[in-house]
Formats: sequence, structure tokens, C-alpha cells
Amino acid sequence: MQPKERVKAVYAGQNPDCVPLMLDLSHWYKKNKEVPFDLAGFTGVERGLVELHQRLGAVAYVEMGKFYSLYSDDADVKLESFTRDGVFVTRINTPLGELHEERVFNPESYSYGIRQYLLESTEDFEIVEYLMQSLCCRPNWELYHAWEDALGPLAYPYAQLPYSGSGYLIARYMGVEKTVYALMDEPERVKKFIDTVNRCNLRILETIIDGPFETLIISDNYDSNVQTKDFFDRYVRDYYTEVARRLHAEGKYLAVHVDGESRGVLGRLAECSVDCADALTPSPMFALTPAQMRAEAGSELILSGGIPATVFGPGASEKKFVDCVRKWLETRFESSRLIMAAGDQVPPEADWDRIAMLPELVEKYGKY
Repeated sequence: MQPKERVKAVYAGQNPDCVPLMLDLSHWYKKNKEVPFDLAGFTGVERGLVELHQRLGAVAYVEMGKFYSLYSDDADVKLESFTRDGVFVTRINTPLGELHEERVFNPESYSYGIRQYLLESTEDFEIVEYLMQSLCCRPNWELYHAWEDALGPLAYPYAQLPYSGSGYLIARYMGVEKTVYALMDEPERVKKFIDTVNRCNLRILETIIDGPFETLIISDNYDSNVQTKDFFDRYVRDYYTEVARRLHAEGKYLAVHVDGESRGVLGRLAECSVDCADALTPSPMFALTPAQMRAEAGSELILSGGIPATVFGPGASEKKFVDCVRKWLETRFESSRLIMAAGDQVPPEADWDRIAMLPELVEKYGKY
């Protein structure tokens, strides 16, 4: 089978000949190839990144730029993002006021840390709500097809919705501490904000749902240490369920980017009819072993991930790395709903020789 055919088989509930290998090499590529890092994303096919995937035979699925643009049909609204002197700035102007966020580039980690959150308190909510009610979506499937053409059998691009309302607050624009205080002090105000963001996302989904993608991802960076069951049930469950329902009606699939503590989360995602839990990181970085993840998820939820950053990098021995990969692949005997991937992105400090071991390891230990 071709690499992307294995991915398609897993999503379709069929047995591939071997566990698919999918990797997000974008961060590793930018740091190690000294490619300027702009949070606005790629605007075209990045040939160097394509070549890395071709060297490995690993499927590419994320970090390919934006397959649509968002704009406001209200002349009094202005939404802009730009990078200046290593600072990525997001600005929102509406008749109700102005907000801005600043993220500062760190050359050591090759990432952008948040210096100033967009939202300081619930008093800022109405500005974002005004924006969300006016946003429109313009697809850019030309970029999608360009990546498909460049990657060939290694292409399985995920389309992506913006953060859900809960992810918007916790993972991105307000932060954990301020969001928790807001939830304690003004739960109904927070619920109104989350619902407004989610309604906007559902309008975006309506616009893109007939596009060429097969799987859509919600990159909420869910973490059960912060987002409890009560939080999930009140602010997340109905939204994920509705997105999954709409996608399934069109023969498409839903993945949710976890990238945090998954204990307690996997069963909830399965209950919402989510198809894939992406960026899963097992022990020793988080609590669950691969076998425990499968037991909690049940047999139908696709588990995608498996390699903690602490094991991928130079801090762990080659034996630990191989053992980690083997334990993940062993769960294929419980369910073929399995993808071999990094816990999130391949960390930039990972040695290329270690990354290059993955195709051989998957071939050796991942066949059915």
C-alpha cells in the first residue's frame, strides 16, 4: 500500500498492511534548515519540507499554510496579523474597542512565546464577539492541491478549524489562570463567549465542508489537568459532537489535537464521535501507557502519536526510543485504529539519524 492509502484505510476502519507513519516535521525543518519562522504560515509549497518527507517516506498532514482566509464584511472591523522585529502581533479593531496580542520569537526554542495575551478580562469579550459575528470565510483550495501534487503518495492534508471557544480562551488568547478565574466569577458570561466563537466556527465549516479534504482537525491542545470532565461536558462536548455530525454526513472525519495529558479525555472524545485523537503523548511524559490509552479510548477512536518529545530528543537513549515506538505499535493487536506519529511536532533538537530510524522501525514492528 502507498503511505497515504494506509492512512485512508485506518480512517475507513480497515486494516492496512502496516501502521501508517505520519509526522509534523515543520518545526524541525525551520530550526535545523534555518528557515525564517513566520507564524502566518506557509503561503506556498515549501520544497525543503517536501524533500524531508520524501527522504523518510512519512505522510505529511499539517502545517501546510491556510486553506482559507477569514475576513470581515463589516467596514468598521479590522483584523490583522504581522511580524515586526521578532514580534508577531495580532490586532482587532471594532466599534467596541481595540485588542492586541504580542508573541516574541525565541531563537533557542525557535518558537513564539506569548508576551501579551489578547484578552485580559471578560470586559474584552464583547470586542471579540463583535468580530466573530461578522467573520466570513474564503477557501484557498489551490494551496491544498499544490501540496497534494508536490507530496504525491505522502499527502494527507488535514483542513483545520480555528480554536473552539474553550480552546480560544485556555490554549491561546487568555491563558489558563485568567480563564479559570473568569469561569469561577462569571460562568454564564464565559459560556456566552464560547458559544459565539463556536457558532462562527460552524459557519466556517459550512463554507469549507465540500472542499477536497477528507479529515478536519481542531487544534485545541486539550489537557485534562486543566480541562476537567465538568468543563468538557459544559463547554466542549456539544460542539465536538456537532462538528463530527456535520463532517460524517459528508463522508468526512474529525481529528482533535490533544497535545497534553490525555487521561480521562479519550473516552469523552469517543463519546462525541470524534474519529482521531491527534498528538497523543504517553508516559513517561504523561500518565498513560499506550496500552492504557487504548483501553480508555475503546476500539474505534484512532490514536495518533506515541513518541514523547523527551524520548525523541538527545535526553533519552536509542534503546528508550526504540522501546517507546515498539510499545505504541504493539497496540495494533487491540485495534488497527492506530497511527505512528510524534506526540506533537518532531522536536527541533531531535537528531536526524533518530528520526530516520522510524520508517525501518515501523516496517519491522508495525506490520499486520
